[in-house]
Amino acid sequence: MKKTTTRRKPKPPAAYFSYQLRQPAIDLFGEIAVIEEDLYDWVASVAPLHLSPRAFANYVRGYDVAAKVRHAKLHDLFDAIKDRPSRPWHARLAMHAIM
Repeated sequence: MKKTTTRRKPKPPAAYFSYQLRQPAIDLFGEIAVIEEDLYDWVASVAPLHLSPRAFANYVRGYDVAAKVRHAKLHDLFDAIKDRPSRPWHARLAMHAIM
C-alpha cells in the first residue's frame, strides 16, 4: 500500500499579516541594508531637483545619502521621510520669472 502525501498550498500574500510581510532593516550580519532604490526614494523626497543621473550621483556621494538612509532606517524614520509630501520648489522659480 502506497502512502500519499498532500502538500499544503502556501497562503496568498493577502492572508499574511502586515508584520509578516515587513522585512527587517538589518540583514543577517547586523548591517543595515541600503539599496539603490532607497537612495532614489530619499533623493526624490528630500531633493527632487537632483534626480538627473549626473546630479543624482553627485548628490548621493557629496551628501553621503547612504549613511543618512542607514541612520533613518535604524531609528525607524525612513518611511516617514520617504512618504512626506515634496515642497513645490518650481513655484519659487515661477514667481522669480513673473516678478
